[in-house]
Amino acid sequence: MRSEITRSERGRIKLALEPGGYSGTEGLQPPEVAARPAVGDLPPIMILADHFGYADGVRHGVTTYFLHVLPLLAAAGIELTVCFLRAPHAAAADLQAQGIRPVFFDAGKWDPTVAVRIATLVRRKGVRLLHATGVKGTLTARIAARLTGARTLLHVHDLNDPGTALSALQRLVAQPTDAAVCVSKAVRELTVSRYHVRPERVRVARNGIPLEALRSAGAGARSRVRAELGIESGRPVLAVIGRMHPVKGHRSLLAMLPAIVRSCPRALLLVIGDGPERAACEGLALNLGMSRNVRFLGARGDVPRLLSGVDLVLMPSQSEGLGLAAIEALAAARPVIAYAVGGLPEVVVDGLNGRLVPPGDCEAFAGAVVATLRDSGKRFSYARGAVASARSFGVETHVQRLIDCYRMTLAP
Repeated sequence: MRSEITRSERGRIKLALEPGGYSGTEGLQPPEVAARPAVGDLPPIMILADHFGYADGVRHGVTTYFLHVLPLLAAAGIELTVCFLRAPHAAAADLQAQGIRPVFFDAGKWDPTVAVRIATLVRRKGVRLLHATGVKGTLTARIAARLTGARTLLHVHDLNDPGTALSALQRLVAQPTDAAVCVSKAVRELTVSRYHVRPERVRVARNGIPLEALRSAGAGARSRVRAELGIESGRPVLAVIGRMHPVKGHRSLLAMLPAIVRSCPRALLLVIGDGPERAACEGLALNLGMSRNVRFLGARGDVPRLLSGVDLVLMPSQSEGLGLAAIEALAAARPVIAYAVGGLPEVVVDGLNGRLVPPGDCEAFAGAVVATLRDSGKRFSYARGAVASARSFGVETHVQRLIDCYRMTLAP
């Protein structure tokens, strides 16, 4: 992994040594990406997914992924037909603003006709490749591909097992020409064993993000964010980012907080995100007497800006396909403390850009948080490593890997 740091980056990261951690991320420039010619050798492609987000306009990781990636695919000259099995979602307005008009089939959970409807659209648009994600999205794409003679590229984003019944259906409709792209090496085995894609036709393309958005908070961003949130200068700030779902480990993190606060009494945890666990977590924080050390910010659309006011990002997840929040943190020069689960060890390198601890070891996790908060030298070192390692997660690099996967899938 490349570790050289430019002079401007070095000067920027030195601010990590100031009391309280870091100031903003201004001055860190994204890596240069070599210009590539527009893609002219690919046929029309359909992007197919279960849904674009949760009910009531709530966004999730796949929403963010598509908003990052689809405009770049279209800009490369690929003719895209973007489809979702479920009802329309408010985030579609962001795609429409960039000239992409998604199709929402508004299909029921087990609508047997949706595959035929998709096949009809595939024929009408001249689609030769279905790039599909989600358990039902990939299953439906495979059926539509059989009906039309198109090929299928499965995209597996997580470690969620589809279950015995759905895995059997995946095997039933699988074809030798099917290929797959996985977000991490950790997801490969699941893709082969449960989605039944031949091992030699599986590729890894780790998710990418627009790095510049995490590196351009602007002068004084740290102080502005902290002032808006009412956080006094110099207070150590931790953050957990993502949908509040049991697998993300919010409750276990809150259970660790008293131990962290005993060693670092001024520590403040920002919970950024929303979901079914929120009410229980708010109650737990109250019962633990941690209300002064926790802020529940809900779902936010300004995570890059919020990160400028944070010192450490915590990932207590029980399972992660890769860990988008960890990548965002590294791009913003924020160290990450995480459990070594799923694809997180492919993002967080212990002792380089943060700390990895054994899965489920709450004592080790809390200890890593305290040790990092107390040691400004470690924070400096981890911030330096974060900037260097983030370079490999640019969205432009990811899109090029996807295009390579398209060519591989379509090859005779």
